[in-house]
Amino acid sequence: MKGDIRLTWKDVVKEALSKIGNSGHLDDIYSQIEGHLKTETNPTWRDTVRRTLQQYSVFYQEEKGSGTWYLRGEKPLQEFDPEKNPNPAHEDVQEMLLELGKIYGYETSAAINDARKKFMNMPIEEVATIKEFQRDVFHPKVAEIVSHIDVLWFGGDTDMLVPEFAFEVEHTTDVTKGLGRLLDLHRSGQRTRLFIILPIDKMGKFDKEIGRSLFRDIKGICRARTYEPLINLYALAKEHDLQKTEFFGE
Repeated sequence: MKGDIRLTWKDVVKEALSKIGNSGHLDDIYSQIEGHLKTETNPTWRDTVRRTLQQYSVFYQEEKGSGTWYLRGEKPLQEFDPEKNPNPAHEDVQEMLLELGKIYGYETSAAINDARKKFMNMPIEEVATIKEFQRDVFHPKVAEIVSHIDVLWFGGDTDMLVPEFAFEVEHTTDVTKGLGRLLDLHRSGQRTRLFIILPIDKMGKFDKEIGRSLFRDIKGICRARTYEPLINLYALAKEHDLQKTEFFGE
């Protein structure tokens, strides 16, 4: 047997595609993966490989249904300059959260309605690591909720993604709606860490809304954070990730 059992299926498929020149037919990908340690405990591993290819944005097809898959090259994001852009747009905040999640080792998704928006000339669907999570992984009610939350960070592997962090960005919209989606996620049984990200002048609105009896279940659980500490964390995380890569040669 070959391979490292600790790798995720995404890692295994990426490795297989890179070995055949960053593109290949599904049958060639199977051939590369067959005999891997992860297949030993997964009798339906070919189904898992197909699901993995469909699920993560690092894999794509130039012609849908052709059976040929490509490995997407990673494009570095431009630095976000708060001096040039003191009032970030909703999608700017989303993208910083998506990039942070990737740096911290999570799989990330954007709200289904935001998938075609752009950030620094890159579509969100290329920055989020999940292009479409498999809805059958979740209870239908949970799947519907998570598909409309601005940004989610997932732990787990292809067949068992777990939403560990949820972020609602309340730029110009009503704080109440974002809190409502986070409340629904909490009540669905998911023990996800909940955050509202908002301009500092909307903190009063958050304090008022979270104090309502409607949101008593997430009061003390849901945290509000303003743009400035997020921008600072984003800059520090990007710099740390760069230095880590240079140091370890990854």
